[in-house]
Amino acid sequence: MGCFPTRTGWLLTAFFSVVVSSISPPLCAALNIYDYRFHTMPETSYYGGIHSIAKDSIGRIWFSGYDALFMYNGSAFVRMDDLVTGLSPSSYWNYGQVVTDRRGGLYVGTNHGLLRFDYGSRSFESVLDGNIGSVMVNGDGTVWLIRNNDIESFDPERLPEVVRYERPPDCSVSSLALICTREYVYAATKGNLYRLNRETGQYTFFTTVGGDGCVIRDVVECGGSVYVLTLMDGLYECDGDGRVTQYFKLPVEYEKSAGAKELFLDASGVIWVATQSGLLLLDPATGSTHLLRSNLHYPYSLPNNSVWSIFPDPDGGVWVGTYGGKLAYMTLADNGVNYFKATPGGLNHPIVSCFEEDDAGNLWIGTEGGGLNYWDRKNDRFVYYTQESRSGITSNMIKRLRYDGDGRLLISAFNGGIKSFDARRGRFSDLRMYYPASPQPLSVYDFLQEGDSGIWLTNPDAALMYGDAGSGIVGAVHLTDDRGNEVRPHVETLFHDGQGRLWLVTHNGAYVVDAASRRILAHYYLEDAPYSENNLCSYCVTSGSEIWFGTRGGGVNLLSRDGEYANFKDRTGEGLSGKTVFGILEDTVSKNVWFSTNSGLYYYDYVSRMIRKSQIDSPNLCGAYYVRACYKTSRGEMLFGGTDGFILFNPGKIGHNEQKPKVFFTDLLINSEPVRPGAKDSPLRRSITTMACDGDDGSAIELSHRQSNLEICFSANSYLDAGKNQYAYRMLGLSERWSLLPRGQKAVQFFNLPAGSYVFEVKAANNDGLWGDEVSSLRFEVSPSPFLSRWAYAVYAMLLLAVASFIWRYFTDKKIFQQRLELERIKEQNMKELTQARINFFTNISHDLKTPLTLVIDPLKQLKQHLPGDAPCNDYVRLIEKNVGRIQRMISQLLQFREIESQKMTLNRQPGDLIRFIDSIFSLFEFYASKKGIETDFSSRYESFYTSFDHDVIEKIFTNLFSNAIKYTSENGYVGVKIGRAPRERLPVQRGGGPKGAVPAADTEYLSFTVTNTGAEIPEDKKDIIFESFNRLSARRPEFESSTGLGLAIVRELVGNLAGSITLHSGNSKVAFTVVLPFSRSAEKTNSAAESYDYTVSEIDNLLKESDAADRNDRRVRKAYDIVVIEDDPDLRSYLERRLSEYYNVYTADDGREGIAKVEKIYPQMVITDLMMPEADGFDVCRSLRSNIKTSHIPVIMLSGQGKDADNKIKALECGASVFIDKPFDMDYLLGQVANLIKTQNELKQRYSRKYIAEPSKITISSVDEELLKKAMNYIERNIDNNDYDVESFVSDMAIGRTLLYQKLNDITGMSIKEFIMDIRLKRAAQLLRESDLTISEISIMTGFANPKYFSICFKRHFELTPSEFKKKA
Repeated sequence: MGCFPTRTGWLLTAFFSVVVSSISPPLCAALNIYDYRFHTMPETSYYGGIHSIAKDSIGRIWFSGYDALFMYNGSAFVRMDDLVTGLSPSSYWNYGQVVTDRRGGLYVGTNHGLLRFDYGSRSFESVLDGNIGSVMVNGDGTVWLIRNNDIESFDPERLPEVVRYERPPDCSVSSLALICTREYVYAATKGNLYRLNRETGQYTFFTTVGGDGCVIRDVVECGGSVYVLTLMDGLYECDGDGRVTQYFKLPVEYEKSAGAKELFLDASGVIWVATQSGLLLLDPATGSTHLLRSNLHYPYSLPNNSVWSIFPDPDGGVWVGTYGGKLAYMTLADNGVNYFKATPGGLNHPIVSCFEEDDAGNLWIGTEGGGLNYWDRKNDRFVYYTQESRSGITSNMIKRLRYDGDGRLLISAFNGGIKSFDARRGRFSDLRMYYPASPQPLSVYDFLQEGDSGIWLTNPDAALMYGDAGSGIVGAVHLTDDRGNEVRPHVETLFHDGQGRLWLVTHNGAYVVDAASRRILAHYYLEDAPYSENNLCSYCVTSGSEIWFGTRGGGVNLLSRDGEYANFKDRTGEGLSGKTVFGILEDTVSKNVWFSTNSGLYYYDYVSRMIRKSQIDSPNLCGAYYVRACYKTSRGEMLFGGTDGFILFNPGKIGHNEQKPKVFFTDLLINSEPVRPGAKDSPLRRSITTMACDGDDGSAIELSHRQSNLEICFSANSYLDAGKNQYAYRMLGLSERWSLLPRGQKAVQFFNLPAGSYVFEVKAANNDGLWGDEVSSLRFEVSPSPFLSRWAYAVYAMLLLAVASFIWRYFTDKKIFQQRLELERIKEQNMKELTQARINFFTNISHDLKTPLTLVIDPLKQLKQHLPGDAPCNDYVRLIEKNVGRIQRMISQLLQFREIESQKMTLNRQPGDLIRFIDSIFSLFEFYASKKGIETDFSSRYESFYTSFDHDVIEKIFTNLFSNAIKYTSENGYVGVKIGRAPRERLPVQRGGGPKGAVPAADTEYLSFTVTNTGAEIPEDKKDIIFESFNRLSARRPEFESSTGLGLAIVRELVGNLAGSITLHSGNSKVAFTVVLPFSRSAEKTNSAAESYDYTVSEIDNLLKESDAADRNDRRVRKAYDIVVIEDDPDLRSYLERRLSEYYNVYTADDGREGIAKVEKIYPQMVITDLMMPEADGFDVCRSLRSNIKTSHIPVIMLSGQGKDADNKIKALECGASVFIDKPFDMDYLLGQVANLIKTQNELKQRYSRKYIAEPSKITISSVDEELLKKAMNYIERNIDNNDYDVESFVSDMAIGRTLLYQKLNDITGMSIKEFIMDIRLKRAAQLLRESDLTISEISIMTGFANPKYFSICFKRHFELTPSEFKKKA
């Protein structure tokens, strides 16, 4: 086995497993394995092995697998299978070798023939049919192949002429191989190797290897020897006569011989052997072998151990294809720079702070968080010493590593003091560098031994410390200047010079100190310089005795041998100005000085005296460089640590890429769409990739005026570290100046190119900044728009005259318009003054009317008390009382409106639950809504919303809105309230820099309140008028009339005062008012004591008084009840309809089935049915109605013409009939029965509402209804104390549709769902008031009322007594 001496082993030894032939001599210097660095290309979508690689004439890389064909254009891998399978879509395709001939023609061997690629049309054509076993090109340009198990050759210029050769003697088709070298064409079969004479077609036996079962894969000629590679039997070296002179055993994988694939002889004379266990390197001069394998710790190792193919790039590099679709590129011109990151089994932490080398050339690596790493470079093994491993280290934040005079490794750490490494025990011992009189170890950023007397300790955030070796005492150091004044510098690092003096690198320059006297001998400080130039953090003493100092933000300072100290500037006057210099190292061979900075890696060129940016630096490969994390090994290698690993390189061995790149075009996009030749409206006659080579042939890409937005994509044929390639371009016709693109950018966009001729030129520089000589170009011709033609200009002239005429007319009309505007302004001003005068008049009148009204109200009460109840004048007294109330309300509204208009109203914000407060207001209106049969609904996105708000203002806004909605909703209509978050488009419009009122805070949330009611729609032209004072919509017809109504005017003013908005939407027989108001959420969940509801209760009282009078008038004209008559006799049916229609709304049906359907649709108060009918008789009707929950409560009168049959009567009653009448009957008797049944129903409802304890069995007429009512009461009783138990929860529990449930409860009890829930709660409260000693507040909470005030209002409304009065009466 070959070996290296321990002290001269190089970095990359750790990354290559070594397998050497058993007969090989020791390794000589000819094979330098450290030059073999592989750059892995981007991931492909292929999973198999890459068995062939080629480079086409444009510079793109092609590779094939057994079932895939790819092309790499420098930016991405493009799968080319579709172009092949299109030749025979129904066939299965296998791919063999991809080769290029002498003129750049690209060929692909497949199981369906040999294909040639047409660069211009970007397509394949079949040039030879048959199964292609292998294909290759020899030195004279002839293409050789095995087709249908026969050996053939052809000249690409003479196709389809093909020369066929006989097979070798004793040929086995399965093992037949064809190999071309520089000198010969070989054919192999069964382990026998033959040379083929191309002139005569005769075979000459050369050698035999491995026996009959051997498969020969490849042959290479080198130095007079012929190397024969077999699949599984190793590598044989033969002399010129075919005698085997040496045998090389192939590497073993999983204890078995690994299969071999291919041979390659590189430019340095090393033979590469592609195996499935790695890449074997053979030095023919020494016979030594090295096996290169994949290594996760090393980014430049093979991407996979299974190497399938090797391709020598004509530009000097080498491509390697492996299993898993991996493709890697290698060149001996690589720069040899290595980056190391934290990986499993490798470096254990990304932040590297310091380095130190031991005598064996291995490295100690300090990290900021991972403790200490020991890297055995020869065996590529890491050992970790951390706080967790109990190795004696007490802190993982390592700051400095140094060897002392006795060869012991000393380390310092943050809050870890200084430790000494015991190599024998493999542990660290504590040197007890603690804070004075404290067991806490010091934070030591750097340290330096002062002979045997002690040790200096630094911390930039504390004083300089010194540990005395004799006494063991650690204390602060007091330095004095030449005047005896104490100096307290912030020391970053320190060192001894050749004279033994102590140098301190500080935030205030550099100090030279006499260690014995602690006296400052010199202070190097830049006067009148920025602070950053004196804020030092790193240093380097060169071999020429110069000292470089790195600064934080001030570049680098230089102390020359002659004592001159200055901020360094090179000949350009720049240097490293403005940069932070973290680390400085000198290359003693070239005397160049290297700097790690906050903007990358730089070096000082000793010869040119210039500071240059290093081309080897790749941004972010090791993160940002770390302060003083730099080291130079005994081999001259430099290490710089960073926040994501470290970089290692030898300055003397940095290679330079001398390949001058050539640009080729990869794509052309017009209006963001890729352009393909031959496509519809495509300006390309051939592929864009072919146009880079002959852009000067005069052909141009012709574009219309609508194709003036271009994106040109390109790449270069330089693949070494291609991410650093850079491109420059110019578009002649737009600019003569070259523009430089950022590294890695491979596309240029042009927008709205004017009509004209253009030449796009682009050139490239490789990763080392070497620019190519060739410029690739594309010509474009952009045609002008039709709008720029001559006839277009004539049209423009006519349009110009028309515009001039229009302008003259405009200014003339503008003057007239301004005059009209002035008249409108005067008119509007007069209207405002008139409105204001009207308000002032009513306000003044209101004040004057209050005193006389006082003298009317009280006498009226006295008169009412003294009048008998049946006095005829009571109606007049009630009329007077009603209108006096109206006058009082009008006066209050006028005063309130006046207050709002004059902006004298102040807001009194109190905390509370806004949602519950509005819900309580709306609940009070439900009593009035139920009288009109109006269905109500309250839904909110929020269960609660705690905020501070003016309860009085909010009550007025929503009381007016609810009152307005219920007042103008017809009977059996709908009123709903919906609360949610206001969408952005509904937020109030800000005027004059903000909304009216206070500017909302940043955490303000806008809530939307929508009040919807059914009724007459409001015309579009009247929507703004309705918000004006003294206007309202008539309750009986969709017309506006003058009035004293101020409700909506007050609402608008109040909403505006709260910085909100109100809008109106009308349509589909619905009217919706939407109020948007801002509120700030409050974390305090408290209920305010400011809730009174007095205004709401007053408004409801007024509504009830008005509705009572209207109800008395309506009852005279309205029929309240519906009856369905089911009778098959048309005459009797017509007569019944005529008589009953005098009192009821009558609906008829001529058979039982139709009658049942009508009842389910109409829900009448009564059903009259005949006994004998077609389709369904009277019994069927009764059974159907009683079994259906929708109709089970409806009374049924059954008419029978079968005589007085008791059995029918009993059966009818059992089926659910309420009354059974025999024909013939007296019509007045029938009318009396109908009236009695309806009266009984109403009495049952009234009895239910009056009873404190409801009994379902006494108010229902069917068992279905009784069960329904019991179930409903049971659910409410279960949730009696839950104030969140609402209509939605109740409907969900009942598992009945909301509409059906509402209809059932209303027909049985005369109540809506919400009123029914409220009724049960209030009756339970009444029972508790009568039977318990609980307080009213406790009872309100037990019955689901969160607010006792609201409970009292609801109780009084229901029982006409307050809870206190009720309790006393009980």
